[in-house]
Amino acid sequence: MTAFRFIHCADLHIDSPFKGLSASHPALGAKLRNAAFRAFQNIVQLAVREEVDAVIVAGDVYDGADKSLQAQLKFRRGLEQLDAAGIPVFVAHGNHDPLDGWSASLKFPGNAHIFSGKRVESFPVERGGKTLAQVYGISFPRRDVRENLARLFKKETRDGFAVGVLHANVGGKPGHEAYAPCSVEDLETGGMDYWALGHVHAREIVRDDAPAVVYPGNIQARKWTEEGEKGCCLVTLYRDGPPDIRFVPTDVVRYCSDRLDVSSCASLDDVMRSVRSRCEATLSRTGGRDAVFRLSLTGRTAINHELQRAGVVEDLLAEIQSFFEGQESALWLELLLETRGTYDVDALRQGKDFIADLIAIYDQAARGTYREEIRETLKPLFQDWQGKKYLEPLSDGQLTQILEQARDIALDGLADETR
Repeated sequence: MTAFRFIHCADLHIDSPFKGLSASHPALGAKLRNAAFRAFQNIVQLAVREEVDAVIVAGDVYDGADKSLQAQLKFRRGLEQLDAAGIPVFVAHGNHDPLDGWSASLKFPGNAHIFSGKRVESFPVERGGKTLAQVYGISFPRRDVRENLARLFKKETRDGFAVGVLHANVGGKPGHEAYAPCSVEDLETGGMDYWALGHVHAREIVRDDAPAVVYPGNIQARKWTEEGEKGCCLVTLYRDGPPDIRFVPTDVVRYCSDRLDVSSCASLDDVMRSVRSRCEATLSRTGGRDAVFRLSLTGRTAINHELQRAGVVEDLLAEIQSFFEGQESALWLELLLETRGTYDVDALRQGKDFIADLIAIYDQAARGTYREEIRETLKPLFQDWQGKKYLEPLSDGQLTQILEQARDIALDGLADETR
């Protein structure tokens, strides 16, 4: 056989609870909770439409080890649709849904092949009575797998392409737990033609050929750090050429962010018109999908005092949000206010008054003076807060940015009062 065509997806996270957004935006939370399953349905429809030879799922089908019955029923429904189309599915479980978690006593269709957590298994993909490919994989038997599983893979002397399925952190990618850690060199030794990876939610072709090493990313964004298109890879392997790896968006709700300079806005009406226009432009780029949009208002503006008044941003947000209600594509907007007054910092710095002295102190701090004292003062906040494990230590650049923001907040009141 000269070609093998399949879909590679990973990190479905069906039934993810979206706890933060569900609490602040119940309607959005309900839509997002179903979004991961709808994104998987888009993959099923793509597989049937493209008549692929197989679908490969590289880990984290579910969001938690004790996956809900509803999530398992939803996943089985998609498998049944693929079974009806004669498309086999190969599934490796990852750290979110390890094999030692709870599973309902459900019978999956015969096209579903779930990899063991004890050893690397291989399953053939056949077409016309001939072996088209061998799909190798291993599941996480438990959540915290720290062994190098890549070294367990070895191509057997069988016909067809060899595809390895692994949920792993390749190359020690920052921001991701070091589950099943390995290097690209480890992957090279297994004899695979293609590595179908999962675990990292950002799409990346780590290596494009011999072997191809690919993270498709997750199929549906779940938080602000997962902005942009999310989906799967439609892959064709060739004997006489490099693989064709095509990304296909499957997401239902897209996370987006942007910055809007409102320094030219002379009134709140101007701000509302500018924000609404930016929202419309953002929706036009989502391909008919709903959007969760975080917009930061920036710039030095004469109406800064109005914008900073308690409740003003909330009222602006409610008015703009109402404009998009009932439209074909829904939009949930979050406004962040980063505007400042129209005072000239350089001119104030040259003064002979308290404001100039205050700016001088901030300038010294930004250059490194008092840096250790500031870090020591902030330390209790990071040591005692329950969410401290999710925070990285502040870099010098981040600390300087915070100092500049603090300076401008102080000047918003002091400088404007002295005009």
